[in-house]
Amino acid sequence: MLDRMRESSGRVIGFRFDGKMSESDYATILIPELTRAMEDHDNVRILFKIEGFRSWRPGEGWDAFRQWPGLKSVDRIAVVGGERWREWMNRLPSLFVGFVDVDVRYFPEGRLRDAWGWLREGLVVVPRAA
Repeated sequence: MLDRMRESSGRVIGFRFDGKMSESDYATILIPELTRAMEDHDNVRILFKIEGFRSWRPGEGWDAFRQWPGLKSVDRIAVVGGERWREWMNRLPSLFVGFVDVDVRYFPEGRLRDAWGWLREGLVVVPRAA
């Protein structure tokens, strides 16, 4: 399950997610939200807040996201989750293979505010010229 976080704004979009991204999540939530943000901005930054994580089941949606052409417009991804999620990230280095030129950082659950701050760091609010 995947849903957009209300703290999202402009080019910084957050998603709450339970560890599995379905094809439907990818097609009806993730890509439309990112595409909407890219209509006004050259690049976007993404936060994934992992909740209720028990194990990693990437699913077809995650594979599709890693191959999505718009990924070239993503420059930062923050992953916020518990200790088990950090262990999985360390065990599965291939999880973010294909994220070329994307700075991906992990933040523990208690540092959600820091993750949002890092994603917003250095952004100037200037809409892309038409």
